[in-house]
Amino acid sequence: MNIAYASNDNFAEMLGISMISLLENNTGCEDISIYVLDDGISEENKSLLMRITDEYDRKIYFFNVKHLLDDDMKQQRGSLSTFSRLYLNKLLPSEIEKILYLDCDILVLKNLEDLYGFDIDNYYCAGVNDCVSRSHLKAIGLNSGSNYFNAGVLLINLKMWREDNVTEKFEEFARKYNNDVPYADQGIINGILSSRSMRLSLKYNCYTAVYDFTYKDLMTFRKPQKYYSELETEASKNDPSIVHFTTSFLSLRPWIEGCKHPFADEWLRYKTMSVWANAPMRKDERSAPKKLAVMIYRALPNSVSVNIAGMLHAKIVPAITSRKNI
Repeated sequence: MNIAYASNDNFAEMLGISMISLLENNTGCEDISIYVLDDGISEENKSLLMRITDEYDRKIYFFNVKHLLDDDMKQQRGSLSTFSRLYLNKLLPSEIEKILYLDCDILVLKNLEDLYGFDIDNYYCAGVNDCVSRSHLKAIGLNSGSNYFNAGVLLINLKMWREDNVTEKFEEFARKYNNDVPYADQGIINGILSSRSMRLSLKYNCYTAVYDFTYKDLMTFRKPQKYYSELETEASKNDPSIVHFTTSFLSLRPWIEGCKHPFADEWLRYKTMSVWANAPMRKDERSAPKKLAVMIYRALPNSVSVNIAGMLHAKIVPAITSRKNI
């Protein structure tokens, strides 16, 4: 299996812990090579990451991507380093025709050979549908019901990316939005690849929203046009192959003090297996207004809170974003 991550130095710890979860749960895989898109990882942290792959007798390669990242590119959340995945087809050796991209905030809980084995010869990529409204689709030029995937787990057909000059299409799309695409690089990827993407089971990318809300409330909050059934959602979140600790206004991530995510203890278990076992937990650095908004949300009746949050997320924010790019 060929695996790609993108990280800066601040996320090297999370990258390492994700790598341990991947390697621990895929010991039977004949070959695993990890390719790290390196946005300024320190030599010390690179040595620690190499120590991990040495322990599992696997290979790791670092590709400097500093020169690719444009400071003018707007990133509404996360790190600018994730933009480097737009260049995977140019960065990696041409003999690599297929790769599984994983965000650093991911915990792998099962063997991924079944995921890696999906036939994507006729697709640019395969991913898990994100839970977004029609307004979010419209904001990046997609029709209602289009496939919109969360880009934190992507099985990528690099051969097709190269043949169709996908990176140039990404760059052209970003320029069209003055480098301020809704949902940043995820918006760019969906804007170009949506029509030739394959939908994966939710179990391969259980992001935080499915744990923060009941299924009914999630449908009210996000108002998706195309999503998984309640039965599949519940089965996936209870027995996931991959847990994705995405940012959420309602909850914290497992490396931050006070996180109550159902899989936080599992993340901490892998942390204890790492060289960062004794590293202190990070502080909750949300702004006072954000903390106040969460307090108000929790104080109001649930139905009122979910409907107000849903209106903001599914209608108002996309409308503001669209106006910025007129």
